[in-house]
Amino acid sequence: MQRNIKSSNRLDALLALRGFACLMVVTIHCAPPRESIIYKGFDLSWLMFSHGAIAVWIFFVLSGYLMGKAFYTKRYTVDIAGIIRFWRNRILRIFPLYYFAVLILSIFVYPEVLKFSNWGYLLRICTFTYHPYISSQAVKFNDVFWSLSTEVQFYLFVPFIYSLMQNILNKRKKVFIIGLVIICANLIWRSLIWITFKTEINQQMGYAFKYWYTPLIGNLDLFICGFLVNEHLSDRQSYLQRTKSLITKYFAVILLFLLYFFTAYHLYHQELWNLPNRSGGWRTLTTIVILQPLTAVITSFFIFVFEKDIYDDFTNHEKLSFSTILNNPIRILEVIGNLSYGIYIWHMPIIARTYDIFTSEIPIEAFYIRLTATVILSTVLATVTYYLVEIPFSKWKIYQSSKT
Repeated sequence: MQRNIKSSNRLDALLALRGFACLMVVTIHCAPPRESIIYKGFDLSWLMFSHGAIAVWIFFVLSGYLMGKAFYTKRYTVDIAGIIRFWRNRILRIFPLYYFAVLILSIFVYPEVLKFSNWGYLLRICTFTYHPYISSQAVKFNDVFWSLSTEVQFYLFVPFIYSLMQNILNKRKKVFIIGLVIICANLIWRSLIWITFKTEINQQMGYAFKYWYTPLIGNLDLFICGFLVNEHLSDRQSYLQRTKSLITKYFAVILLFLLYFFTAYHLYHQELWNLPNRSGGWRTLTTIVILQPLTAVITSFFIFVFEKDIYDDFTNHEKLSFSTILNNPIRILEVIGNLSYGIYIWHMPIIARTYDIFTSEIPIEAFYIRLTATVILSTVLATVTYYLVEIPFSKWKIYQSSKT
């Protein structure tokens, strides 16, 4: 049942989180320089080293939650018509911009993928089975596309996961247990991967992508953690639902920033292959085993505390406009959130084409110039494709109810 709460000019926290994660990805891909911010003898350069993997994992948790919410709030039904409608709407959301980008990038940025010898690679890009190192000699393309492949693969299973939760795991304790089992199973999986391919993963980026980072099975705990948040939000009588909102919201935001600072510090001081006095290295055991479930839990908690008061209400937030942003400037993050799909797709080819243009003899200056230019150009391009591609196709979506 939809609750009537007067709309207000407050921040849409999930859109803001999506925008924040998008900026994290762009920042690290702009290659911040090491030892460029020194204050009173302390190297503070690590503050710019936002952990790109953490940002992608935040996207996955958000996706798991939102896909689950679509069924829990009865936007879709678990029958043939409802499942087809869900998949159809997901296609309309992802495919148009994705294939438009594949076309444009293949012609103007990565033409080598069109060579006959690389058609098998192009086929995997077009069938959402892509990751950047699928062959012994990787073909250069937009690396971020791998996460879209993983997302689409998850969408195929969403209706069946929901059906399982409703028909078999009909008690909350069972749902909690299965969530814990999935997290533990993924911990074991990643530990086995680390034990088996430790040298390869640590020394070669391709192995890290192939065996650990990109497969759906290795990211399933992220999606499921977000998905299971719906189980607690749908029960208005649960203890968690009765917790005070303001304190928990502050706590959730603090946890999110602590996650950023901890992972940025770890990335800067422990992980990068260009560390001084270190011949190589890609990922550490901390990232392989600990950071992923930690991100899943913190992001799920953030979603819960910001959604629990407005879970059934789709009209609570005042429509985003220039005047609402002036009255509440932090809502600018919602703009990035709305455009995050386009920014995420376009920023890497923009960096590839402009890296040598936006430069300077001072490394930190070159980074700031490159970051500013990338954010502006990718936002402009994302805005164009948002209105010309994303919105027109979104109007073809069909729902079970009038909720949009």
